[in-house]
Amino acid sequence: MAGNLLNTYITGFDRAIRETVETKGGKMRPYVQLATGDLFRKEGIYQRTTGGGLPQKVTNRFADSPVSDIDYSRRKVTRTAFQDGQFMDWADLSKMGVDPRSAKLAIMKNKFLRQEDLVIDSALLGSANGGVEGGTPTAFGAGIDTVTDFYAQGIIDVGVADDGTSGSADGFNYGKFLTTLEQFGNNSVDIENQKVIFKISWHQWKDIMDNSNFTDFDNRGGVKVNETGVGQIYDYMGATFCISNIVPFFNTADPKLANTIQVDLDADVDTTTGVWKNTEGTAANARACYAFVQDAALFEVNPDMTTKISERADKSFNYYAYMKAEFGAVRMEEEKVIAIACAQ
Repeated sequence: MAGNLLNTYITGFDRAIRETVETKGGKMRPYVQLATGDLFRKEGIYQRTTGGGLPQKVTNRFADSPVSDIDYSRRKVTRTAFQDGQFMDWADLSKMGVDPRSAKLAIMKNKFLRQEDLVIDSALLGSANGGVEGGTPTAFGAGIDTVTDFYAQGIIDVGVADDGTSGSADGFNYGKFLTTLEQFGNNSVDIENQKVIFKISWHQWKDIMDNSNFTDFDNRGGVKVNETGVGQIYDYMGATFCISNIVPFFNTADPKLANTIQVDLDADVDTTTGVWKNTEGTAANARACYAFVQDAALFEVNPDMTTKISERADKSFNYYAYMKAEFGAVRMEEEKVIAIACAQ
């Protein structure tokens, strides 16, 4: 009897649930305009006004009252509904009843957060519906003139060197950072009162950390990049850095045209990992990092992430968790978004 007990192995079941590695999304929503759309329609039209020029000079005390025109244009958001669902067996019932933040629901939420970032990336760097009726496609960079040899159609060239001159393909550097701010100023974007957000991947974070122009306190006259933790760069020269693995690619190593940015939500997304993929399959392609200000894009959501948990009689009375959200985004102004080609 004792020998039988010694030869008996009992396997215990670990009841803790440990999350594996996955890309965290939901980083972009705080940086764009948020709008609550009408629940009963999927499209929203948002007004824009343009009233440039100067006031009229007064030449006669009793002259006719002046009349000037303000031009109106519109941008259209089309929301898309997304859904996901997970079955829970009876053993999970007590967890679901006590804590709705169960492991499966957390995974479902992360899917939606990644989708949000993809939609916003696509809106900022892709085509936007504009015009009087909000139905005319407007390409990224349309209407923006080539200002220098380093800047064309809203793109900072991959060959901008650390000192701002033309060089060979490079990653994110100080020259591209300053050139981006310069072009916002040339585009008449009020970056003195609006914070500029740079969206970069971890490759560009390393570029910054390896660059003494960003990190050398003395070299920059008392200004250096600041970190609250790994990957948390904040408020450097008034700019904020959003670091994410969800950053698209160009389909070339030396991009010159906006239509080379891979932001097609159907063709350019890796549905397994939930990130942008390099559809050309070459490591030589540049990363499409970009900079923008908050009112450059509008993110419309309704309903927001909503979860329903119910018993399914058709599935042996197991419980089923369902999550749904409906959202869309649109770029409001081309001048307020600049893509930065970064070799990596």
